[in-house]
Amino acid sequence: MLHDLWGDIVPEEIMADNLIMRVFLETIDNIIGPNGLKSILNYAHLEKYIGQLPPDNDEKEIPIQDLRKLYLSLHEMFGNKGARSLQLRVGRENVYRGLEKRPGIARAMQVASHLVPETTKMRLGLERLVKYMKESSNRSSENLVEIHEEEDWFVLIQRESIESMGITSRTPTCGVTLGIIEALIEWMTGHPHDVQEIECRAMGDQADIFRVSKKPKKKD
Repeated sequence: MLHDLWGDIVPEEIMADNLIMRVFLETIDNIIGPNGLKSILNYAHLEKYIGQLPPDNDEKEIPIQDLRKLYLSLHEMFGNKGARSLQLRVGRENVYRGLEKRPGIARAMQVASHLVPETTKMRLGLERLVKYMKESSNRSSENLVEIHEEEDWFVLIQRESIESMGITSRTPTCGVTLGIIEALIEWMTGHPHDVQEIECRAMGDQADIFRVSKKPKKKD
């Protein structure tokens, strides 16, 4: 069940960067093909992107409403489970592509995390992600997104996201953010860590909350 809420809360003039939309569309195309992508864009009333992907850069030229329409349409067409697999891949690919296109940032993060404990590397990566989220939101609220450190976990709290806004679900819906955290932590530490979305506004919670284990995943 979907609700038209986002436009009442977030001004239409807020823009997202080209890269996240481009990666989203390319990932859909890779998974279900160009005809499938065309069907989704028609369904979402985003025909302007058919055969015309956004530029491969991080300029903020994508109306946030376009991303919102894409998220909602995926949930309507594929359900939460189907949409989630796409979102996870999009999140991971955004990290890989983003680091590739921002070598200066990547090098700075690597230098800062050189010869420090693994938990410090994780915190540095999450702090960089929080900074990016705040910059991307164009909102003034300081507690829009934050991290807390516990004995065995890091906890990331996001209070405003188009991934959960306007969606009602029995399971978490923020697959892109989850994929971003997974890929970023693996890149920072060299191995995967367990990441879970333990609360989600789509489920009626007050925020989208992610828990990141400090312990690496055990090898199968």
